[in-house]
Amino acid sequence: MTEDYGTATWRYWQKIGNEDRARPSYRDRPPVPVRARIVWERDGEEWVEGSAERLGFDGAIFVAIRDRRCSTLGAWLRPEDVWWEGKPV
Repeated sequence: MTEDYGTATWRYWQKIGNEDRARPSYRDRPPVPVRARIVWERDGEEWVEGSAERLGFDGAIFVAIRDRRCSTLGAWLRPEDVWWEGKPV
């Protein structure tokens, strides 16, 4: 997918199938670049670039996603759906 943010409108939006519910969270460090596994409503599974912005008290991670298919600022994902440099395997 090309990164054409100038044409971002509701026509491109897709639900994220593996998105978790919103939750209480905290931010104790600067955003971290990550790759997130996203399951788009129509396009299926894909790993996309993003940044981990917040951490839920239960371990879930809020990832900011710059993709015109995402109708919000990002998504809450389970830790197994997020990869970052230095993450233990």
